[in-house]
Amino acid sequence: MGVRAHDTMKKVLIILGIAAVVGCSLLIYVVFKAGGVVLKAQGQSLYSGAGAWSRIQEFARAQGEANYIAEADSNLKFLEDGIKQWRESAQVVGLDITSFEKMRATAYETTDRNIKNGQNPLAYLDTP
Repeated sequence: MGVRAHDTMKKVLIILGIAAVVGCSLLIYVVFKAGGVVLKAQGQSLYSGAGAWSRIQEFARAQGEANYIAEADSNLKFLEDGIKQWRESAQVVGLDITSFEKMRATAYETTDRNIKNGQNPLAYLDTP
């Protein structure tokens, strides 16, 4: 191989190396961003669910029916456990927890309003 061919090959390999590093960096960025989007959606679901089920739990206890209480306690515990695990991941990504707490409060208020309007969120337990 001549000197020119060797220099050309070196330049091609350098360009390919740079392209590979940039490509890998972009892939890591996209995966990180996509993971953040999924994590955010999961947090919204968990916090909204916990807000609603907090109010449903209060309703269940006021009704005094064992099946209502068991259902509400079980669902709320599941959501609270999920929130604990989720918060660890959310800190890594740097998500703002206060916005999720607001979702929780909104879900509680909405469920409270629905219950006060006569809706029974646990009526599905009454059907055979």
